[in-house]
Amino acid sequence: MRILGAILLTLGAGVAVGYLLYWFFSAVADFIPLPLKIAIAAAAVGLILLILSIVRERYKPSEEEEKIKEVRR
Repeated sequence: MRILGAILLTLGAGVAVGYLLYWFFSAVADFIPLPLKIAIAAAAVGLILLILSIVRERYKPSEEEEKIKEVRR
């Protein structure tokens, strides 16, 4: 149930962020130069990648935890 909830939360947040970015860029498309649009999109993608890497590292067992499990057996 937790995994399903996390997946739904992630998908919902992703859709909301995507829609907000689309709305932002379509509303002010004439006022923002192209390099700035690209920079904003790159920063957003970078932030998402950093968050995903942190989550992945958090749930991935470390090598020390694997050694401890082997010793306890």
